[in-house]
Amino acid sequence: MDGAPIYLDNAATTRPLDEVVAAMSRVQLESFGNPSSPHSFGKEPGKLLNDAREFMRGSLGAANAILTSGGTEADLLGILGAASAREPGKVIAAASDHPAILAQSSALEGLGHRMLSLPVSEHGDLQVDTLARHADQNLRVLAIMHGHNELGTLPALADLVALARKRAPDVHIHVDLVQSYGKIPFDLDAADVDSVAISAHKFHGPRGMGCLAVSSKARISPLQMGGGQEQGMRGGTENVAAAVAMAVAAEAALSKLVENARHCSKLCEIFLDQVQAKLPAVARLGNPERRLPHLLSLRLPGVVAETCQQRMDQRGVAFSTGSACHGGESENHVLAAIGLEAAAAREVMRFSFSKLNTAAEAQTAARLLIEEATTLLELSAGLS
Repeated sequence: MDGAPIYLDNAATTRPLDEVVAAMSRVQLESFGNPSSPHSFGKEPGKLLNDAREFMRGSLGAANAILTSGGTEADLLGILGAASAREPGKVIAAASDHPAILAQSSALEGLGHRMLSLPVSEHGDLQVDTLARHADQNLRVLAIMHGHNELGTLPALADLVALARKRAPDVHIHVDLVQSYGKIPFDLDAADVDSVAISAHKFHGPRGMGCLAVSSKARISPLQMGGGQEQGMRGGTENVAAAVAMAVAAEAALSKLVENARHCSKLCEIFLDQVQAKLPAVARLGNPERRLPHLLSLRLPGVVAETCQQRMDQRGVAFSTGSACHGGESENHVLAAIGLEAAAAREVMRFSFSKLNTAAEAQTAARLLIEEATTLLELSAGLS
């Protein structure tokens, strides 16, 4: 290992802040009562839970917030829950969307709905003219990824929403905000969408906690019944400590949102400029104008990303070759959706920064990547 380890996989998960861990520990020890209990041990946890939920609701400009186990459950409730409350029809997503969205296809079919995974642009986003060919009065739910987890592309959200509302006024529009929340501004009401999914561990909060923020007009059927928690929308005793910790992480992210975005964008620029100076064939994927500030998706022609990742990991630099949520996929569906053939897809790497990273780390990681990629290219040339 060359020096201290460098973590550049923040799109997969982030290191929890010290104050987040402290808040979670404090609540676990001092406010351990069931928030639904009527006695004195339940009052303080109940208040803490309501305060955390209200903070998350307000931070998104929503009418309500339903606490969940994370982004996947929030996506499930926002899409499948909305479809369950409607007559059978179309549910539209993009072919490049997260597995948390696309994997709902069979469950939707069981409800009589038909899920359409529409083709996307070379940047991974759903185009308005593509949506226009499929959106009609039968559209029940439209799912949109706001900030692609592998490519960094931001959608043309306002245009997509306007078209969907025009074609199907009663459509439920769900936005996966997992990669965007705490990094760029977002207001659910101003965006005219019905639900938004977030996940705490993507912005230095705890794992296993997220929420679905909803509008006042959203119609969603619960998927997890139980004791009536979360206004009857999600049964099960709430994780008070994690909810409080999520609110602490959210406040930290939002209070310095512009500063953090500028910092991460600068780190991406430092890293990319250094790499391109030595490896001019490298290409950045994703929309060049509409993109997340912290995510850098690169293709290095001739370099197998997985091999480079393993060699870099031995030298103390962690990054990914795609989403950590792909599991055992034999083919990366995102890269296939944007038109990359299998050989080219194997050359794609994702570097994602956070406010905890430094310019020195970006420079060191870029230098090590250049060294390893150059070695691999030389080895490949020697074998050919």
